[in-house]
Amino acid sequence: KKIKFIILAVITILIYTSCQQIFTYSALEWAQRDPSSLPPAQQIAYAERILSSGDTEAMASAYAVIDDLVAADPGNVELQLLAADLAIGGSGITDAIANLDLNDLENSVETILASIDLDLVAASAEHVVAAEAIDSSAISEDQYLNTGLILLAKAADEAGDFATLNGITISDPADELGEATLIQAHTFILNGGGDIADYGITITVW
Repeated sequence: KKIKFIILAVITILIYTSCQQIFTYSALEWAQRDPSSLPPAQQIAYAERILSSGDTEAMASAYAVIDDLVAADPGNVELQLLAADLAIGGSGITDAIANLDLNDLENSVETILASIDLDLVAASAEHVVAAEAIDSSAISEDQYLNTGLILLAKAADEAGDFATLNGITISDPADELGEATLIQAHTFILNGGGDIADYGITITVW
């Protein structure tokens, strides 16, 4: 249940953020195009426009295109971050949050989790982590916070459950299951202006 809470927190924050990025025009004409044969610069322009459209299926398709560009140029921080945003958009989070029933949260969360592509959610975090290693100044607070929460859920999964993380003392270097990811989550959440304690976790790092 705690892990579900964290994922739900991720969903809520990401939806709030993504809503700021959705413009009013329709990208349907662009979404129907096949970008695979376009030159890289036009593929990027296509992906950026699709990102602004809020079209989940189109963003998932555009992510595949941009992910190929990232593979060819992994040191490009702008491509990494574009891929991260497309992965989140294409994961189905926007559609899922619309179906959230606060009066039946348990079943609603189950429905949401079943409808989200968690692989794309995880991929989004991986791209932001890669971008941070290239140029940390390029990462926005929202991207740091969102990724930190995704990493927190990942740490809980690695540790076996959420409760295992609470009250943990982390050695340096971290050598226990989930600890390295938890340290990274802690750092990203701080860089995003948050506090890991806000999500029910108290840790000591030494």
